[in-house]
Amino acid sequence: MPRGSDLVGLPVLAGCQLRRIGRVQEVLLSGDGSHICGLVLDGGGWLHPRRVLDFGAVSLVGPTHVLADETYLPDTGATRCCQDLHGLPVLDANGEEVGLMDDFLFDADTGQVTALQLSHGFVDDLLSGKQILPLHGPVHPGQAAILLDGPGDNPGGALP
Repeated sequence: MPRGSDLVGLPVLAGCQLRRIGRVQEVLLSGDGSHICGLVLDGGGWLHPRRVLDFGAVSLVGPTHVLADETYLPDTGATRCCQDLHGLPVLDANGEEVGLMDDFLFDADTGQVTALQLSHGFVDDLLSGKQILPLHGPVHPGQAAILLDGPGDNPGGALP
């Protein structure tokens, strides 16, 4: 399964002519963090608004390129840049920290986030590797932490 960070820097090709329309600068997640909703392409700037490619228009995520139809989303605040989540503590349904958000794994066909890659600090990551935490329920990304809500956990993500 690809990681969200694997998308950053990939060229995006569109249409049957495979015309290059840009390079991925950022990956945008839905407000609930459950799926990729858009890819921010380079070329935006002070005078030009950023271009957000609809992830639903992506037909193939390869190791060296992304193939897509040229369909753009309005640039709204209803999404979260995955870079904003990097380094946030990940809490289980009991409020216990299970690690720090390092990256996420996703289904390349649907954009569904399937697992989180967690860091436990530089030394622990070197000694035992980064932990992959499969997701079995909703994720509630906040400003200061990410709350997991798996099956059998507290409904609604409320802390006890």
